[in-house]
Amino acid sequence: MNNLTADKCRELLKERLRQRDNGDISIAGNYTLQALEIALPILEQQERGEGWIEWGGGERPVDEDAIVEMKWKYGDKITNRAGVYSWSYYQYGDRIIAYRIIPEQPTNQNGEQ
Repeated sequence: MNNLTADKCRELLKERLRQRDNGDISIAGNYTLQALEIALPILEQQERGEGWIEWGGGERPVDEDAIVEMKWKYGDKITNRAGVYSWSYYQYGDRIIAYRIIPEQPTNQNGEQ
């Protein structure tokens, strides 16, 4: 089985960016570009084995229902659904500075882990 690696993702991302810059990208290609931009930091996180992705603010990087552990500027760590918190950068006050995705735990027929 061929899994997507960070290196392969960078290669595909470079190709899609070239297509976009040349005005030769389809709607599907543009969606793929967006998906690759989201996937790359996650793949890099997995390959480093450390789990944390630095965050400088902006649009939420994961689906709102994804379970993530977030590091906050003043030291707190919170695990919750990503959509519960603001991912924007605020100059003042507490804010998310890093996150890692918590994989879904498999459940049995009774919904137990």
